[in-house]
Amino acid sequence: MFTGIVSAVGKITEVTPFGQDQNDSGLRLVVSAPGFLRADTKLGDSIAIQGACMTVVAMTADSFTVDVRAKS
Repeated sequence: MFTGIVSAVGKITEVTPFGQDQNDSGLRLVVSAPGFLRADTKLGDSIAIQGACMTVVAMTADSFTVDVRAKS
């Protein structure tokens, strides 16, 4: 549940484009947020970024990765 409370400020540290055509393309973003992830955070969890829910596709102790997809 989104509470509207900012619990951390992260920094995008890596941007990787993916997809071969404009009908199915996007970006993979790595967000550095030391101390933000909880011990029970797992792949598939949702993290709100600027109010948009993003699905965690990878993570380390200090960062998480999400895919932003544009599909027309």
